[in-house]
Amino acid sequence: MNYKQPFYTLRLNSQNCGYRITVNGCFIEEQRHGEMNVMEYPINQWLKNGDNLFDIYHINIPTPAGITGLRNDGKLTLELCVRENSGSETTIINRTIYDGSHLKIEDDSVDYTDIEGLLSSLSTSFLTNKFDVVSNKIVPSDTGEFSIEDYQVKKGEYNHALQTTQNITLPAPFPLWRFFKADELTNHNELSDEQWEATRKNMINEVYQPVWKALRDNDAKALKALFLERGKEYDQAFYKEEGKDVYEMVVHLRSLVDNEDLSPVRDLNINACDVAVAFNNKLTWLHDWDLSLSEKIEFEHLGTDLLTSIPLKFARFDGKWEIVR
Repeated sequence: MNYKQPFYTLRLNSQNCGYRITVNGCFIEEQRHGEMNVMEYPINQWLKNGDNLFDIYHINIPTPAGITGLRNDGKLTLELCVRENSGSETTIINRTIYDGSHLKIEDDSVDYTDIEGLLSSLSTSFLTNKFDVVSNKIVPSDTGEFSIEDYQVKKGEYNHALQTTQNITLPAPFPLWRFFKADELTNHNELSDEQWEATRKNMINEVYQPVWKALRDNDAKALKALFLERGKEYDQAFYKEEGKDVYEMVVHLRSLVDNEDLSPVRDLNINACDVAVAFNNKLTWLHDWDLSLSEKIEFEHLGTDLLTSIPLKFARFDGKWEIVR
């Protein structure tokens, strides 16, 4: 293996475009308004050893013409990086550059049958075949542990805008994460109104209430039990000592509860929340309307409009719910 303890991240730099970025169907980031965004995200906890799907679902946003669509001045750079966990020198193993000025937009819409035109909005300066990383340099190799396939582009399944897909093979020394084998969940769009309402109430009662109760009681034992399975996988994903992640999580949560500048964990307004299901149909959570990555475990900073949120993702195993991310 090129790395004994590979630490993978995604670096994002965007402006004037909307998007949802997923890894293996798991939501990493979402932008709905086109503001500039410069971030880096650890992704070991979403990866598999071997083939991994990286998707960019472009979202139609308000344009200078006063309509909703893809903007000609939209730009997005997404870099897949790796370094040794204990090291500091990072290697960029894939870079996707999207430039909306290359899109052919006529009558305020994109011709999604023009695959060549869609591909012209993308560029990369990296290999699309097998390679290894030796001394932080990319070296082509017929037996390389890394490989990158060409882009696939089409009209997206989400919001009906441009979708970019790329399959990337990565060496990863951790096991297949349990959520990949979790019970299949049904997407919101496939539920009747009655099923959707029942799903929301079920999640509140069976999924969120135990977390709220443990936080309000400041119950370390209950919090540890709730986050135990998640902690085991985070220990493996980020090469921690066994038990360290759940310990850190419980300490962090209890410090929020004890903080006199924060309100108790906020009650959920059922009339202001929706159910999200990841595109792999394995993970779910509740969120605010039109904010798919917003969270429902929140502490308010007293006297301000600020919130501290705890991002949680849930999966079901043989009908039993667990916090997995």
